[in-house]
Formats: sequence, C-alpha cells, structure tokens
Amino acid sequence: MSTTIARIPKACLVKRRTKFGRVFTLSFAGLLLGLGSAVAYSAETGSYSRVLPEIKWDTTLNKFQFDADKFIGQRLTVKCPPAAVDQSFAGVYGTDFYPSDTSICIAALHAGKITKEGGTVTIQLNPGKPKYVGSKRNGVETAGLPETRRSMSFVEGPGSDETNKIHLAHIPRIDWDTKFTRSGFAYRRLVGQRFSFRCPPAPSNLRPRIVYGTDTYDFSSMICRAALHAGKITTQGGIVTVEIGPGVPKFVGSIRNGIETKSKAGSDRSLTFVDHAETKKSDQTANK
Repeated sequence: MSTTIARIPKACLVKRRTKFGRVFTLSFAGLLLGLGSAVAYSAETGSYSRVLPEIKWDTTLNKFQFDADKFIGQRLTVKCPPAAVDQSFAGVYGTDFYPSDTSICIAALHAGKITKEGGTVTIQLNPGKPKYVGSKRNGVETAGLPETRRSMSFVEGPGSDETNKIHLAHIPRIDWDTKFTRSGFAYRRLVGQRFSFRCPPAPSNLRPRIVYGTDTYDFSSMICRAALHAGKITTQGGIVTVEIGPGVPKFVGSIRNGIETKSKAGSDRSLTFVDHAETKKSDQTANK
C-alpha cells in the first residue's frame, strides 16, 4: 500500500472570501500539521490514517474544550512527547482518578501509562470524585484534594473497571435522524477523536434520508443510518463509535444493508466507524 505523508487533496483546500473581497485558500490538512498532528493519506484507499494531536507536558483537557459535562463518559487520545530534562512534575492531585484540570502527561506518568519518553494515552472524562488521595508513583508525587465537579482517568490499567462502567452509563442515546454535526462533539480540534453513541431500534416507518459515502462518510451524516450502512449495527440498534477524520477528496455512494448512500465532492472533515471497545470485549468474553 502506498502512503503519502501530508499529501493534501484539492477537496481539502477550502476557499474563503474576506470582507475586502480577497479569496484565500485554507488547507485543513495543513492546519492539522501546524497543530503538530501527522496526516497520512493513502492514494489506494482514498482515506487517511488516524490523526492524533501531540501535546505538551502541561496540557490539560481545556485545550480541546473537553472539560465540560457533555463530554462525561467520552474519551480523548493524545500523544505526549519526551519530557524535557528540567520538566516539573508538581501540581498533580489524585491516584488513578485525577481532577479534570490535571496536566495529562504528568498524570499519565504517575498512572504508569507512559514513561518520561512519552507515548500515546487515552483519557476519559468522568463525574467528580468526593476526594482525591495522593501517592508517589513512577517518580511523580501527587497530593490529596477535596471534591471537584469532574475527574479524569485512563482507559486501561488500575481503575479501568470503574472507568468502563462510567463510560457505558454515559453514552448518549440518539435517534435515527441525529446528525453528527448536532451531537455536540463536532469541534475542529477533535479530529482523530472517537465518540460513542447509543442507537435505539429503528422505527418501523424509517424513511429514506440522504447519506453520503461508503466506509468514510460526510461529516454531517446521520449517525445511526451511516452505522447501519457500514455494518456496525442492525435495525435493532446498538452502540456505535465514530471517528472524526480529516477531509477526503470525495465520498462514493453504494447500497448496503438496506441503506443507499450518495456520492459527492469531499469536504474538510469526514466520519468513519470503528468497533466499540467495550462491546467488542464483551463479545470476545461471551465467545470463549
């Protein structure tokens, strides 16, 4: 498979006119590169590899506007760089569960998710804890703290059972006409991130609606209909996980699973579906 790094299709070059009448071109893929994200475009598949933001050691969830109640139960994946020689690891509270305004990479080091060499971590936003207990781990000493409104934890390792229960309990229920752009999660800074939704059983009088794409879908697609087309659920509904992708040159229509999608020109963002992690684990356990 041939893969080109930072190859930007014309469809991802969005023209905008200023109030002075001048036209300029915005490359959304270029914007991602400027934010420190790697963009890999495959000419053979017409799709991008997952885009993950690279952050600093003092970065918090606020950088992504993620520290808000509507994101409780949802997850954010980021890359921590190697720590600087003089990096301070102070100012962190808690053990396994941390206040939501905690520096992500420092908490990840304390939790054993990364070393000082950095790495990729997935954080979940949770309701606040009654209190946070400090401890010393992996060269990081955290302190205790009273209750906060929201907390954060890491998806795997200590505390993961409670984290997963919170995740499943807070997956938002949507209907079959809900567009991703109406989900509350359609932020430009969240390209590469994954969000889970719960689709109910389809109504018996489910009417045709326009959906664009095959496997990779238009950013404004109706989530449950696109998931049915992608084979991630049946008309009985279920949990689906959407990944926000950068732009693609075009969306190609097809007929699958009783859903017909249309073709159209590409846009600066797209959607794909991935297996929901906890549902997949449950299926694997049941099949043992």
